[in-house]
Amino acid sequence: MNLKYYNLILSILIGSVLTSCSNNGIEFKEKNQNRLESNNYIKNRKINKIVTLTSLSTDIVANISPDKLVAIPGSSLFKDVTMFDDIPRISQGRTPPDLEKIVSLKPDLVIGSKGFHDKILGKLKDINIQTIYYELSDWNSLENTINLISTKLVINDLEKSNKIINTNLKECVDTNEQNKKPNVVVLASIKPILSPNSKSWAGNLLQRLGINSLTKDLDAKSEFRGYVNLSPEWLVKEDPDNLIIIQTRTDQYVDFEKSKPFSNLKAVKSDKVYRFNYYGLINAGSLDSINSACLKLRKIF
Repeated sequence: MNLKYYNLILSILIGSVLTSCSNNGIEFKEKNQNRLESNNYIKNRKINKIVTLTSLSTDIVANISPDKLVAIPGSSLFKDVTMFDDIPRISQGRTPPDLEKIVSLKPDLVIGSKGFHDKILGKLKDINIQTIYYELSDWNSLENTINLISTKLVINDLEKSNKIINTNLKECVDTNEQNKKPNVVVLASIKPILSPNSKSWAGNLLQRLGINSLTKDLDAKSEFRGYVNLSPEWLVKEDPDNLIIIQTRTDQYVDFEKSKPFSNLKAVKSDKVYRFNYYGLINAGSLDSINSACLKLRKIF
């Protein structure tokens, strides 16, 4: 082949490759730019329609801007709350949130809980619906959650957040960390015997109110994070002054004081066994249930 023609063909091929790479680079850049602009639009879009996946986030939004709620989870905590009567439910009991129903409402924001709603929040994010999640493990994370939701609603008003804490959670605000109060063991479950340590919501709340939980420093080796398995022998040996039993329904452990080994405990003999609702102390549930748990703990201890 003539050297002149060879160089010409080579130049054309190289030019074609460079043009192709250049075009691909431009296309890649444009796609990234479009994606960035789309994400910024979602991030900066004014939030008028909110779907909440948890009772706590529902309660927080209701105290900040209730008119923005377009769907909430079904919960026994809302059965007597008339302001929620006409708002659609996107879940009930243990059933997962209805994805199609959420999408049909075209929300500007969906709020869920980390670990429980990761999958559905991921799917919503994939179709450009803005989502946020929170993880509640202690009092600080509760305050952070209230501030996060306030910020997302473009209120970003620290005074508003503080008002919610000081009004709706007033029984929990004043703390007593001297731990001079009588000791207690909280029984979140009887079979197996489970009790919260300081790394759980319940354990942190007890510590905040200065209540000496005998299981606060025990290592959690159960499948439930922040909860320790207790043996009957341990309970008899420690023989707590007070016992708190968590009930998920009325009259749930009605024969507790008569059953062994519990019947031999000091707390049982001195009539210092107290029944608490599951919501508030174990599962935060709502602002009202948290406040009610704090009020009851203050009255007892």
